[in-house]
Amino acid sequence: MPYFLYTEIDGFFSFLNPIVKLLESLGHYGLAIYTLFEVLLIIPPIEVLYYPLIISNPDTWYLYLINITLFNIIASAIGYYVGSKIGYPILRYFTNEKTLDKAKALFDKWGVLAVGLGAFTPVPYTIVVFLGGISKMNFKKFLLSGFIGRFIRYTLGGYIVVFILHEYESDTFNQYIMIASILGMLLFVLYYIFQGIYNIYKRRSA
Repeated sequence: MPYFLYTEIDGFFSFLNPIVKLLESLGHYGLAIYTLFEVLLIIPPIEVLYYPLIISNPDTWYLYLINITLFNIIASAIGYYVGSKIGYPILRYFTNEKTLDKAKALFDKWGVLAVGLGAFTPVPYTIVVFLGGISKMNFKKFLLSGFIGRFIRYTLGGYIVVFILHEYESDTFNQYIMIASILGMLLFVLYYIFQGIYNIYKRRSA
């Protein structure tokens, strides 16, 4: 069957077609680049690109898994270094100091477990990576725990998408996955923009 990335959206959501075509054209190179930025910047999670690409090539989905896992390790190493140098002032833009201090205290207490859970859960991974650098935790343990958390997350997510496609093949289903991904991405970006503006306003008003 022709998967959604090869078709056009009709009706209300037709404005998404240019974005869909851009995502379709990125392929492995785009996935690698987005993975690097997703770890180093607080942007929508890689699933907004990972899942649609799996939908377009379900038989070779494991290649996308290898791609994002490898580039997550590279980006995590870079992010750890950046976090150790300038991570604290960057994170202050997205949250207040009290919340950041609490997060750092939890991070210091739980160590690699906090990294692994942060890598697996929907928490923006940039925060986890930067806190790893800020807290000066063991670099090898940091990379290993992050790798395990992310690998499990991406493996489970990819497998579930492929399973659903094989069991419930539907053009409509594929359309709604892409629509949900793109709208989720836009909402995610808007949330952190307004959160950052609000934090700056509170500091200036204090």
